Amino acid sequence: MEMDSKKFLSGFINSMKDTLKIGNRTIVGIDVGLSAIKIAQIEGNKESNEFKLLSYASIPLPEGAIIEDEIQNEEEIIDALNKGLAKIKSPTDLVCLGVSGPNTVVRRLQLAGGTVEEIEDQVIWEAEQYLPFEIEESSVSFHIMGENEGGGVDVLVAAAKNTVLEQYKAIMEKAGLRIKIIDLGIISVINVFELCMGDKLDEPGQSFLVVDLGAQKTEFIIYKNNMIVFSKEIAVGGIMITEEIQRQMGVNYYEAEDLKITGDENGNLPEEILEIIDDVIEAFFSEIKKTIDFYVSSTSDESLVACYVTGGSSLIPGIIEGLEALLGVDVGVLNPFDGIGYNEKKFTEQEISEIAYRGVTVLGLAMREL
Repeated sequence: MEMDSKKFLSGFINSMKDTLKIGNRTIVGIDVGLSAIKIAQIEGNKESNEFKLLSYASIPLPEGAIIEDEIQNEEEIIDALNKGLAKIKSPTDLVCLGVSGPNTVVRRLQLAGGTVEEIEDQVIWEAEQYLPFEIEESSVSFHIMGENEGGGVDVLVAAAKNTVLEQYKAIMEKAGLRIKIIDLGIISVINVFELCMGDKLDEPGQSFLVVDLGAQKTEFIIYKNNMIVFSKEIAVGGIMITEEIQRQMGVNYYEAEDLKITGDENGNLPEEILEIIDDVIEAFFSEIKKTIDFYVSSTSDESLVACYVTGGSSLIPGIIEGLEALLGVDVGVLNPFDGIGYNEKKFTEQEISEIAYRGVTVLGLAMREL
């Protein structure tokens, strides 16, 4: 009973602080991935458009802790969270959490417009038509982007299944954290993309492809006229290469990961590794082409001018060159440090390179403000 009283009192005090907007208002971004939990703290704001990375931690997760976005081992995830928070010496318990996977949806809608309440009604009605889960079992949010050429409004809608949100909320609370913002992974990537690209995105009628190459899946995002106009999650990721290397080479998960990216002790990729990589990359390129063809055929939009990749799997040899050949446009790596500063005395070049490839999502989460 005493513990319940303490918990109630603590919760009441925190609620009063939130209501009165007193106490520490700093927020940390947390990205719970298949192979690691990443935590970042950034200072700055959108008004000044100046951001600086203060701290960052990436804590590996044991194989199987999360499978297909389903949490399998709470204790291992909570332990990793605690290690990460201790490493960055977090000054706050307030969190912006990223979620992704088949239990989340982001989509642009063209609606008739009206008051905010009328638009909300339209969003709910439209969402019922396309959500892969019952709307009564989900949380839905939206952002009005502005008027469109048809006289209505463009609205960006995000939704997530409540059971997923509740599962993550419970884990965060067990780690002593309070979720204040929940963001979808692709939106946090676009936060960084917009910051780094700046005025280059103001040219009307130009489309950009942003590809987040993850372990289990790849996020495919078309960005045009200052908004996400199309997105799709592709069920192809770097772990497929890792698993095939494990199977064919008889090595464990971490050895296979190392072989995939860095090769043997001399830094060379053995012929059998290259063959495995090529087979999976071909499957990836095939899915990318199908998605591009579907987008172009359904929208008649052929205005793609460039592609930017991010994610740990973008380090796989041949990915960027293959995408350039497939798309016929320049393909570059989305470097968050084109827009985010950092203390060179605090981070090594190797750490910054690691964050640049694998940490874009969590940096985008850490950029959010209360």
